[in-house]
Amino acid sequence: MKSINFLPFETKIRFVSEFILKLVNFLIIPVITYGIGIKEYGNFIVVTCLINGLLPIFLLGFNFSIIKKLAVSDGIRYDSKKLFNCLFLITLISIFFLMISSLITEIYFNYFLYFNIFVVLISYSTAIQHLFFEFLRSKNKSNFFSYFQIFDSFSLFLIILLFFLFNELDFFRLLFLICIVKILCFSLIFLYLLKQGLIKIKYFRFEKNIFKNYIFPGFIFIALGVSEWFINFSDKLILNNFLSSLSLGIYFTAAMFSGILNSIGSVFWWDLFPKLMKFKKINDYDSIYNLIKKKNSLFINFSLVLSLVLIIISPSIQYLILNSTFKINHFLYLFFFISVFTHQISTGWEFFCYIKNKEKFILANSIFWGIISFILYSILIPEFQIRGAIFSLVIVKFGYSLSLRKYSMVIGYKEELIEKTLYLKFIYFFISFAIFLGIFNLDILDFGLPFNDLIYCFITLLLFYSFSKIGKYLFKTS
Repeated sequence: MKSINFLPFETKIRFVSEFILKLVNFLIIPVITYGIGIKEYGNFIVVTCLINGLLPIFLLGFNFSIIKKLAVSDGIRYDSKKLFNCLFLITLISIFFLMISSLITEIYFNYFLYFNIFVVLISYSTAIQHLFFEFLRSKNKSNFFSYFQIFDSFSLFLIILLFFLFNELDFFRLLFLICIVKILCFSLIFLYLLKQGLIKIKYFRFEKNIFKNYIFPGFIFIALGVSEWFINFSDKLILNNFLSSLSLGIYFTAAMFSGILNSIGSVFWWDLFPKLMKFKKINDYDSIYNLIKKKNSLFINFSLVLSLVLIIISPSIQYLILNSTFKINHFLYLFFFISVFTHQISTGWEFFCYIKNKEKFILANSIFWGIISFILYSILIPEFQIRGAIFSLVIVKFGYSLSLRKYSMVIGYKEELIEKTLYLKFIYFFISFAIFLGIFNLDILDFGLPFNDLIYCFITLLLFYSFSKIGKYLFKTS
């Protein structure tokens, strides 16, 4: 808790916005399951996976190859020109994709035509929104980034809830409302950028050598995004062929709970790349190592406690939001959290590779593990369903992170990413979890599911903090 109190105000605002974003994502689920049914929620999961697959293609990698690098640019003319060309190319590729996909759908899958149109429109509007969000971050407008993110989340939830309360919600209206809110949000961001003088329309000009300056540099990030999609979303589409809507919903929402760690990570990592770039310009590598280690320590200390809480209470929340009952398997949640946690703590190595201009290795590493994940999913999911999917995910996340660690050491990373004292906290985490499982399997509590989980949560946290106190005394750690 002390580490939270000393966080900068901007980081606290980011934490609030990420919390609201995740909260709204969960609140929307019962609106769907109670309003239009668990089967339609299964269809919504498929849409979500497809949109996340299209995003890196529509973005063309501009959020990394162009916009992120504007952090070290002070020229409004230059920024405006870059942003305009990115917007134009994203719009162009989206229109082209919409025309081709609609033609194919019209000929072969006529009943999916509206489905296809909504998926493309939501993907396009989300891509533009992500581009503007990245522009705000590059200009150190983190607070307004958070404010717009909060607006986007609340607006979407409120309008969907309104349709639900008036019994006007169906699947296609749900997609339509998502699209409208995304367009509204990025339009407001655009107006904000104009009002703040961060961009000017009079500087909107087409650049020469667009392929060389925009398309070609973005290929690496397109491949990176698609590879990450193979790892994080292709499993859901494959599982959709073998599981009921309820089972798919359980798996997907368990992944969402673990994804909270990604949001926590973004709170700590959001300003890391611009700061690393500035340290690199003055050749201050000691500050680079210290900053990465400090960010990592903050993330680990906070996320270990949060992981314990979420692993224990997630089943109760799933019962409520999915409007269904099912058998609880806490190992599913544990392995999801392990996979996401492993990926998050490798962020420092990844950004170090970026500032050393080793994007090609990150691309090759992502493509390799993306292919491995898809192969593992394709082989193991038909035979073992969820167990095959989660086993594949953990293997791939560990492999990806260890590859980054090895390569970052080769190119000059000289410090350990994790402080030695933090390894003890991992031990306390797993001991506490093991004791929780023992108590849970004894089935000695009978106060109802939510109250049981709260008691289990309290006991487990008490154990974790007790082990931490004893460890500080025995091993003289801080």
